[in-house]
Amino acid sequence: MKNGAKLELSLASLIATIGLAACSAAGSTDSEASMKRDEGGAVKKKAAPAVKPPATSKPAALTETDRIMLEQAERACKSDDFKSFLEAALRSKPVRLAYFTSPIATKTGMQSAARYRFPIQILDYNYVTSETAGMASGEREYVQLEFNQAQDERYRVDWVRIDFGKNGNDEGETPEDDKTYGPHGFLIFKPTTDCWTLVEDGVEG
Repeated sequence: MKNGAKLELSLASLIATIGLAACSAAGSTDSEASMKRDEGGAVKKKAAPAVKPPATSKPAALTETDRIMLEQAERACKSDDFKSFLEAALRSKPVRLAYFTSPIATKTGMQSAARYRFPIQILDYNYVTSETAGMASGEREYVQLEFNQAQDERYRVDWVRIDFGKNGNDEGETPEDDKTYGPHGFLIFKPTTDCWTLVEDGVEG
């Protein structure tokens, strides 16, 4: 009986040893799945996958016209040439973004320079309403401007649609039979430390 008991005990110990070895092997296999050996045989951790930085939008490249208008605006500010500055602002959004730093009061509420759209544009050497700028020349609404400077150095630009008479033309001349019509709009610019900024776009009449 003693020999039988010893045999059973040895078998039990052997089975337990085999079970522990199997568990250890499984754990070792799982661990090695995330490890690799270098050429010298040393174990090192597997590198974590690289995380790509979030994509960022690149600023739009300036067109040649934008570059020219930015230079024109800079010269106009230095020489106190408001009309030249206004032309640059009308022709180029980057100019507006650079110089229109104040919120702009409009009939629909306050707007930033990024969202603001001038009511008038320049086509060649003529002022037209923005609403008709993309139409054929015979369908466009041409505009006449008047510039006034206040004592506090603010500029007010009044604009009105004009119907050229039979002796009129689209070069800025206004013979007696040319007639203005529709509501009058106005733009108010206030001086800044180095130039002007648009503060109000309104309508009268």
